[in-house]
Amino acid sequence: MKLINKILIVIILMLCMVSCSSFLEDDIQYTEEAVVTTSGIRSRGLIEDIYTDYSFRYFTDFSGEYLSDNGVLNSSETNLANNNWGVAEGHPYNYIWQQSYNNLRQIYQYIELIHNSGLPYLPSPEPLSVELSDRIVARYYGEAFFLKAWAEWELLKTYGGQAEDGTMLGFPIVNGILENEEYAKLTRNTFQECVDQIMQDLDVAIAGLPLNYNNSVVQDDPATPDVNEASLGFDNLEVGRASGLAAYALKAKVALFAASPAFNPTNDVTKWELAAKYAQDVIDMNGGLRTLSSFNVGNENNPNHIWRMRNSRNNNSLENRLYPPSLYGQGEVNPSQNLIDAFPAANGYPISDSQSLYNDSNPYQSRDVRFYRFIFYNGDQGFGSENATDFNPLEIYTGGADNFGGFIANEGTRTGYYLKKFLNNLNFDPSAINPLTNQPKVYVQLGLTEIYLSYAEAVNEAYGIINTAPPGLNYSAKAVMARVRQRANYFFDPYLDEVSSDSNRFREFVKNERRIELCFKGERFHDLRRWKDLLTIEDIRGVKITKDESDVMTYENTIVERRGYSNKNLYLPIPYTETIINPNLKQNIGW
Repeated sequence: MKLINKILIVIILMLCMVSCSSFLEDDIQYTEEAVVTTSGIRSRGLIEDIYTDYSFRYFTDFSGEYLSDNGVLNSSETNLANNNWGVAEGHPYNYIWQQSYNNLRQIYQYIELIHNSGLPYLPSPEPLSVELSDRIVARYYGEAFFLKAWAEWELLKTYGGQAEDGTMLGFPIVNGILENEEYAKLTRNTFQECVDQIMQDLDVAIAGLPLNYNNSVVQDDPATPDVNEASLGFDNLEVGRASGLAAYALKAKVALFAASPAFNPTNDVTKWELAAKYAQDVIDMNGGLRTLSSFNVGNENNPNHIWRMRNSRNNNSLENRLYPPSLYGQGEVNPSQNLIDAFPAANGYPISDSQSLYNDSNPYQSRDVRFYRFIFYNGDQGFGSENATDFNPLEIYTGGADNFGGFIANEGTRTGYYLKKFLNNLNFDPSAINPLTNQPKVYVQLGLTEIYLSYAEAVNEAYGIINTAPPGLNYSAKAVMARVRQRANYFFDPYLDEVSSDSNRFREFVKNERRIELCFKGERFHDLRRWKDLLTIEDIRGVKITKDESDVMTYENTIVERRGYSNKNLYLPIPYTETIINPNLKQNIGW
C-alpha cells in the first residue's frame, strides 16, 4: 500500500447510512481541497465517509466464521482453514492494513486541515448558533479520535503478535499525515504501546462525545420548521455515530484482547483486572446491571446496541443469500453441527450432560430458545406472517427440497443447517419477482451482551471469584452471566449454579455462551486465537438426515471440512506487499 499525497477528495457516500440520517447529505461526490477546507458542514464529510467502512459487514464477518468451527460456505471448501495460506496468498483480513492506514490518513487530514484551522461548523453571529457550532465541532473531534482508535484496534486485532525474537508487537503507530518516504521507514511498535495509544485516543474521544444520542428533536412551535438548537447534533437522529459509551465499550474490548493468553504470555493478572474494570465502567455508565432486551434483529431502538451502524432498509441481500432454497434463497451460510451441539437443552444443561432433556433421536426438540432463533433446521417452519405466503416446513433430509440441489439446482447446505440469526420475520413473498422488504437491517459493532460476557471472563481470570463481587468491583461474574442466560429464558438455572463452584468449569461455560451469543458476528476466529484454542479446533461436522417410509428421521454425523492450524496461525501475517514496501516491518513468528 502507498499513501499517496494527493488532493483531498471527500467521498460523500452514505451507502447504508442514508435512510434516517442527519449526516451530511450532498449531491456532490467529489469536492476539491479549496472547497472542503472552507465549508464548515461539507468539510465534515471526511469523517462521515469513514463510517461506511464499518457498516453492513455481515458477509465480511461470515468469511471469518468460515475459518472457525462455527460454519462453512455452501459453495466451496474453506481451504484457508487447513493452513493452506502464507504471507503471499494473504488471508480474509488482509484488507485491514490498507483500509486502516487510509482511514488514519483521512482522519489526520480532518484534524490538521479542518479542525486545527478553527473552521466553524455553523458560521453565524448569533450566540446560540455559535455555541451549537462549537459543540458540534467538539463532537466531530471526538468522532475523529474514536474512528482513529477503531482503525488502530482493527490493526492490533489482526496483525498484533509475537516476533521471532519473542517480542510482542503491534502495528506502526502514526500520529500525522505521512509522506510515502516516511511511511516506508515505519517500524512496528510494541503491543503494549499500541494498546496504550488506543486507550489515549479513546480518552480524547470520550471528552468530546455525548454518552448517548437519546434526546428527541423538539420543535419550539409545531407550526414552524424551527427546532430547538440545543438538541441538534446530539439527538436520536445521530444514532450510528461514535458515542462516549461506544468509546468505553471499545476500551473494554481492547483490554480483554490484550489480557488473553496469546497476547499476555506471562499471564499478567493486572491486565485481566483492567479488562474487568473497563467492562464494569460500561455497565455503570449504562445504568447498572440491566436486563438484556429480547432477540429482535430489526429493533432500531434496542438499548443493548451500544454502537449500531446505519443501514438501508431497502436491502434484500441477507434474505437472498441466507434463506434456504424453498424460501428462494441461496442458503449461503451453513452453521456446523459443532455449533448446534453447543446450544444447551431447554433446561440449560449441555446436551452431553445426563441431566439435560436432550434426545438424540429427536435432536431439535426441547432446545435453547436461541437455537430456534438463530438456526434453520430440518422441519423448521421458518418464518411466517399474515403478509406472507405460507411455506412448508424445511426439508433438509436426503431428497428434500432444502437438501443440496433439491428445490434449486446447485443450491443447498453442506452441513444440514442454514443461518437464521440476522433475518427479520418474513413480511413479503420471496417467490415474487423482485421481492422487496423495507424492514431495517441493524448491524451492531458493539453491544451490551458482549460487555457482560467480557466482564464475566475477566473477573474469573483475574480473581477466580464467581459468586461474589471481587474487591473494588460491583458485580459478581455469576450475576452478570445470569443476565445473559435470562434472555434465553433460564430464570431458574441450576447449571449456572453448578459451574459457578469451579473456576475452570466456569471458564468453559463463559466460552460456550460467548460462542452462542456472538456466533456469526466475526468474533469466533479471533476468540479461538486469543485463547489459543485454535490449536485444538475440531473438524467441521454436519448431519445427514434420512427419512424412511414411515416419515421417521435418522441422523448421522458427517465430516464436512478438516481443520489444521498450527502455532503460527495464532498471529496473522503482515501482508507480503507491505513487507516489500517497508523491509523495516518485522513479520510475526512462523511467517
